[in-house]
Amino acid sequence: MTEPVLASGGIAAALALAAVLGFRHGFDSDHVAAIDALARVQREAGRRRLARWCGAFFSGGHALVVLVAALLAVRVGEGAAPAWADAAGGWFSIACLAVFGALNLHSAFARHRHGHLLGRALGLIRPVAAAPAGPLLIGALFALSLDTLTMAVWFGGAGTQGGGVPVVCLIALAFGAGMVVADGVSGWWINRLMSASSLQRDDAMRLVSALIGAGALGTAALGLARMLSPALDDWVGAHALALGLTLIALTSIALLALARRAASAPRPQA
Repeated sequence: MTEPVLASGGIAAALALAAVLGFRHGFDSDHVAAIDALARVQREAGRRRLARWCGAFFSGGHALVVLVAALLAVRVGEGAAPAWADAAGGWFSIACLAVFGALNLHSAFARHRHGHLLGRALGLIRPVAAAPAGPLLIGALFALSLDTLTMAVWFGGAGTQGGGVPVVCLIALAFGAGMVVADGVSGWWINRLMSASSLQRDDAMRLVSALIGAGALGTAALGLARMLSPALDDWVGAHALALGLTLIALTSIALLALARRAASAPRPQA
């Protein structure tokens, strides 16, 4: 794959392709669902400014792992990503999305947040997701998947042919820049919709938490189905961009509908 790219346009072509791949990767449905859920947890923790940029921080951590993996590929020689990375990355993303979904649904429906076993368990996990470095860390861990590491190996090979470590860094950073744009824009947009004044009432905020939580759990269920069905995995991989954009569109429509409903509902008497 490296030879045709370099032959067709040199380093500039490799940089452009890496940026396009990063942009497309940023709209994967697991990225979209994780960023929406993390933003909601950050808002609940009072970090509204950080919530606005959850997508950029998430993809920044993701891109950092890609850069390190690409440099390691140069160090050890171009090869293949380890086979265990696919299962490890897949199960990790499923677990994270399930936890984020549970956190948001618990915020929506639990009256006594820490009064039972699930509440106590989520109470231990919540500080990690709500920490200032939470989006960066979770984004880095999401990069431990076969498709991401395979791209990192390709970046290492292309950069080595094109001029060594500096070019490897440029290609990996181009990929990261494309991903930061995609994740940053989608995260900012959904957070802006969540910031509507009509959605700041307690009853509306619970509905938003339920919506975001359901989206995260649905994406986790899709990830689990992909792990169990190679045919479904291939289909989702071929339609990843469309699925991610559909999730953004459906979430946007639902948030706009909730905001309109909340704005027209009578306010409780003080």
